Amino acid sequence: MKFGTSLVVLGLIATVFAQCVISEQEALMNLYTALGGDFWTDNSGWNTGDVCTWYGIGCNLDGYVTDIRLPANNLTGELTSDIGCFPYLKSLQLNENEISGPVPDAIGFLTNLKYLNLDNNRLSGPLPVALCNDEYLQYIYLGHNLFEGEIPACYVTSFTFVKEIHLDCNLLTGDLLDFSGYEYMFELRSRCNNFNVECPAWIETSDILVICTGSCEDCPIPDTQCPEFIEVEDCGLYYPLTQNNTST
Repeated sequence: MKFGTSLVVLGLIATVFAQCVISEQEALMNLYTALGGDFWTDNSGWNTGDVCTWYGIGCNLDGYVTDIRLPANNLTGELTSDIGCFPYLKSLQLNENEISGPVPDAIGFLTNLKYLNLDNNRLSGPLPVALCNDEYLQYIYLGHNLFEGEIPACYVTSFTFVKEIHLDCNLLTGDLLDFSGYEYMFELRSRCNNFNVECPAWIETSDILVICTGSCEDCPIPDTQCPEFIEVEDCGLYYPLTQNNTST
């Protein structure tokens, strides 16, 4: 990680640490409220008894939360900074829901996190730079969202043990950075974004399986654009539906 980026990330983490003075139970209940917990498909046990018995929550022998697994459970709303209040968390699975808004900087306080799955939500804004502080991440799934902007430079240097990264079906721009320096990485999904070049030259000599092209029919498009936009066959861009690109 570059020095400048390191300072930014450390500053963000220090802020989170100063704010995270509540118990894990309180943090979970704050997330429950923010993500519409009363309407979840399954909220068994929540707000009653030991948090380790709540649906989707796993703990270690000392009672600290190590797993939050709530995929396809009708979570709606935005993540709050409470997500950073689980220092022993190893797995965070919130995929296949309707979570919207940006990923809080507090995500960078999960320094023991190995598995992150936020696929198939409505998350927006830039890819979280603070994630680069979670150096033990092995699986990073951020695909099928509405993230925009460029890939942070620290994404190609910070995750020593990373194996898979999914960035497909977003609104990312700029260059598809070179991930080939990762020793253990075997898959990168990048299709269906707005990169300058869909499949850059570094892919040709890399051992990583890079899925950089393919159909975009399963990708989300912002609701406000759906009536106006059509998909380009090469999967690279979304263009306004105008007379210029609808001629027969």
